[in-house]
Amino acid sequence: MKNKNSMLALGAGALSGYAAARLLIASKPFLPANARGTRVVILGAGFGGLAAASTLARAGNDLQITLVDRHNYHLFTPMLYQAATCGIVPYDAAIPVRNWSGRNHIIFRNGTVHAIDLDKRVVRLEDTELAYDYLIVALGSTTNFFGNQSAQSNALALKTLEDGIVVRNHIIDTLEKAAATKNAQERRELLTYVVVGGGATGVETAGALAGLLRQVLATDYPTLRGQHWKVIVLDSAPKLLGHMSQEMSSAALCELKNAGVDVRLNTKANEVTSEYVATDSGESIRTRTVVWATGVRAAELAASLPTEHGQAGSITVDEYLHIKGRENAYAIGDNAQFVNAKTKKPVPLLAASAMQEGEAAARNIVRRLRGRRERSFQYHNLGNVVSVGTRTGVAQFGGKVITGFAGWLAWRVVHLARITNMRNQLATALDWTTAYFYDVDTARLEVQPNVRAA
Repeated sequence: MKNKNSMLALGAGALSGYAAARLLIASKPFLPANARGTRVVILGAGFGGLAAASTLARAGNDLQITLVDRHNYHLFTPMLYQAATCGIVPYDAAIPVRNWSGRNHIIFRNGTVHAIDLDKRVVRLEDTELAYDYLIVALGSTTNFFGNQSAQSNALALKTLEDGIVVRNHIIDTLEKAAATKNAQERRELLTYVVVGGGATGVETAGALAGLLRQVLATDYPTLRGQHWKVIVLDSAPKLLGHMSQEMSSAALCELKNAGVDVRLNTKANEVTSEYVATDSGESIRTRTVVWATGVRAAELAASLPTEHGQAGSITVDEYLHIKGRENAYAIGDNAQFVNAKTKKPVPLLAASAMQEGEAAARNIVRRLRGRRERSFQYHNLGNVVSVGTRTGVAQFGGKVITGFAGWLAWRVVHLARITNMRNQLATALDWTTAYFYDVDTARLEVQPNVRAA
């Protein structure tokens, strides 16, 4: 354990230290006088958009930096699955953007982007237009159902804060119904949960859900004590965590199985209804819960831009992250398909890669304003961390894979370091501490989605 903890401290420290250094290194204003008033518009306050805005803000006060997002918060998506499985209060995953932007001399516009005119260099919102000299498209992504209409109609997505609350409430509803019913078959179906997708979101959701069920059925639901529950992961790929190493995949598979999760690889969900999932092997799994955690698509607006596109609507970018043929417009994160020159594979759609791309695009804008040549983007894999349930995780830094409690700690250290708001850092740490020592909060969150906004 001592050696594992040493590796944990070294690896997590290196990763979080690198991220902190990249975001916090201060620079003196160095833009030339003719750069004054240069308008940079950033679409999206995700990891990539915030990284780009931070980098530009450090370049000096002469830039007019406008950050646009339809929400006035940054959603910390790596912890969304915890909001869905009662691990944290959902709103602790939402970091206010105005608190952050106000201290960085960035103009924040809360609005929905309706159109982008690359020729006229104009972004159209619902009530105004924003002209730009440089544009960074970081609109994020939506759930990819791969044309499966039954899944789109009946599966639970896990992409937005609202999705997290809906999944949380649904899980609690199934427990309440299972506790009340006298029908054994109905109870089995209510206590069977299917997660489609074996990427990081699917693995983490399944592991957390298994931990939640093991804990609450033994303590909070006496009529369900001793009842058998099932968490099933369906993945059409031959391995979990497809973009990660085989060592990470094997370790995650082992930890999930130890947690009681039934993992079925090379298995595709063909049909999803409110009562079952039909797989390509002909099996029908009776369940009332299907969480769709496989794949994303670029935001619809990004996918509709008149330019070259790659997988899932992503915008094909050149070595400098330019939208093809548009040297003043960049695409990053889930909106961009950038092929790594070394591996010949697209850069994985992760928070870490979006942050690196955001910084790189912003620095290229500054280089152009200084009359210097842009630099090609180089993706650096700083390591991977995955939580696999209660006090269990898998992490890899370099060639070393850390599992179990040490891997779980690594996940928490890395993700706490990435939260930019101290209040949310403290609130999340408190949520984790409370969940560690006390009962899980299974209160249903009442929401009113149709309440009219001001």
